[in-house]
Amino acid sequence: MKKLLIAICTALFIVAAPLSAFEWGGVFTDSTGISTPNFSTLSLKQQNGISLWFNTALGESDLFLSGEGVYKFKLVKAPDADAQIIHVADLPLLKISGDIETDSGVISLNAGRFSYVDGTGSVFRGSIDGVAVDYTLPIVKLGFVAGYTGLLNDLNANLSNINTTPEKQFYDMAEASIPVGLSVEFPALFANQNIGLQGYGVLNTDNFDASGYYINLLLSGPITNFIYYNVASSLGTVNLFKNLMNYSAITLVAFPAETISINVGAEYGSAQGQGSLATFVAPGYSYNGDIVPKAGFTFATSNMSIDLSGSYILGFDGSSYSGTRADVNASFIYNIFSDLQVGLAFTGQIDVSGGNNSSYNINLNAALAF
Repeated sequence: MKKLLIAICTALFIVAAPLSAFEWGGVFTDSTGISTPNFSTLSLKQQNGISLWFNTALGESDLFLSGEGVYKFKLVKAPDADAQIIHVADLPLLKISGDIETDSGVISLNAGRFSYVDGTGSVFRGSIDGVAVDYTLPIVKLGFVAGYTGLLNDLNANLSNINTTPEKQFYDMAEASIPVGLSVEFPALFANQNIGLQGYGVLNTDNFDASGYYINLLLSGPITNFIYYNVASSLGTVNLFKNLMNYSAITLVAFPAETISINVGAEYGSAQGQGSLATFVAPGYSYNGDIVPKAGFTFATSNMSIDLSGSYILGFDGSSYSGTRADVNASFIYNIFSDLQVGLAFTGQIDVSGGNNSSYNINLNAALAF
């Protein structure tokens, strides 16, 4: 399989080499951080990486060939423990994309390896090897996506959660699934309101009965000239409609000034024991009945940004709700000049259930583009 991937990449580079308008670049990244559970001990986390990207037009067409390769190194050193080291090499992007104008509308194409997110962000969020096509008409937008996840690098997708030396370094095949979806969207049906309907199947290649099927309803648009809303709900089932599950979220976003945005909202995922509903599950996610109010603030100028956000998790124990955790996030990013960026980030997961499971992280980050 690896030989096949190398052969495909080599062939694509040979095709792209003689083409005009070939653009390329890269980014060096560095992140140094410390983490502590309950301020009892300190662990060091060091992560470095390099990424190379390219983009080129395919002849005189409206299509482009683009790709990105990355190498990442992560070291985790806890007190009285050996250093844990993780190496990752990946090709997270390799696709042909572009917009093709027709007499009746515009066809948008992505084919290869690319990132995809469903309208709710709860059913599927990540990379796929496949194809996504949108057909935009004057009053409606139609969409189709199909892909495969079994060739992706699981180490790269979950690097932030890996803190021990893995059995496989550099590349570890991800769990295989086949996401397939159809969508219809009315971008401005009335008063600039956006209405969308999506249907997805995430087929489990190892156990077909564990496949998930989802219908998403999406509503969004302006309330005033500076306040916008977004409502998303997904009704899903596993094992061919034997169990129904629900995910719902609402967000309000305000732009009181050109440099400021404020958002408030909440999300909910069903759980077993809530009437006829089952626990909402999707690839890599399980919501267990949580209700999560959240809020955020962003201040951004041409060379800096400040982000503050927080959420409060109300956990469901099978019969009632109670507070379990509060998440706090803060970040500062400053562009020293166009190719050099530095930043500071803080995350805190605060146990509010009466236990002793809080954790805190602070990171100093830098990125240099070339």
